[in-house]
Amino acid sequence: MIFDLLAAIWRYLDQMTSQALPQSKKYPVTHIWHADWSMSAKGRWVAKARRSDHGWVIHAIEPVGMLNQFRQSLSDHGRDQTIWLGLDMPIGFADFWYDGANVKDFKTLLNLLHGDNWQQFFDVCSTPDEITYKRPFYPKNSGIKGSVKREHLLTALGLTDFREIHRRCELATKDRNAACPPFWTLGANQVGKGMLHGLKHLIMPGHADGFNIWPFSGDLENCSKSLGVTLIETYPGEIYRWLSDTSELTKSFQESRKNYLHKLRDNAKTKGIEISAAVWVDIKDGFGPEQGKDDAFDALIGVMGLIEIADGRRPEHLPRTRSILEREGWIVGLDPNDIKPRKL
Repeated sequence: MIFDLLAAIWRYLDQMTSQALPQSKKYPVTHIWHADWSMSAKGRWVAKARRSDHGWVIHAIEPVGMLNQFRQSLSDHGRDQTIWLGLDMPIGFADFWYDGANVKDFKTLLNLLHGDNWQQFFDVCSTPDEITYKRPFYPKNSGIKGSVKREHLLTALGLTDFREIHRRCELATKDRNAACPPFWTLGANQVGKGMLHGLKHLIMPGHADGFNIWPFSGDLENCSKSLGVTLIETYPGEIYRWLSDTSELTKSFQESRKNYLHKLRDNAKTKGIEISAAVWVDIKDGFGPEQGKDDAFDALIGVMGLIEIADGRRPEHLPRTRSILEREGWIVGLDPNDIKPRKL
């Protein structure tokens, strides 16, 4: 009897605790896409999900294809649907840069980049003397061993420590190392060149077409109040642990991706997320070389992470500061409490 009493007390306390915790919002989004972005067309894959009577159906994982057609497809869905497009690329720049470049905020920058005076922004610098606030990406290539240094970028931008060049969301967390900041374009994990491509061929024309850009157009609640497209920055490296145990995942190995996928599919079913039969036939072996290996894999991870947020199982975790909301942006779902302090 004493054990029954204790069990009843624990159930009561658990219920009271659950009721006391703030509930994550659910959003009336009907389509969720996620694209793993790259300068190379072979590296650009998109996973697509639509809301069903019982939850969600992931119905396609495919190459992004022709960029004009891709944007047009987004616009077509946005005419009578609410659609999110997650993008595995930075959307925003470190706060210090705007002051140095004399730019008010990210939306102002998008308008400036259409003008002739800012076209050099898209040219990655080859030598240190080319680096300016209007041309902050460096280097174009690795050059002779030892000839390219981070200090070149820091000196040109008036900084003293490489950590200063990161956006807040790019800093190290308790679960991962710091991400590579966009302005430094050397190394296997560099993202700046892909960011410039996405900025020029998707973000800028999308903004001109009326797409929302989270969080610069508002939080997810405001962006999802009406029909249309919302572009959202994601980081699949953050999402893996939301979905399933990652202790045995090495995403560069196909067999490891395969094992993770099978666990992921079983877990998804309990949440009302279905991977269509046709898609599962293509991916059940863990994505092969013809699918960009981990490019298509990350597209799938991204769309499932956004479903977690859309269904209220994961908060958007958006800090409400001017620098984040207007300048730097954020990685959706990243808990700011997980970020290690910036100690210079």
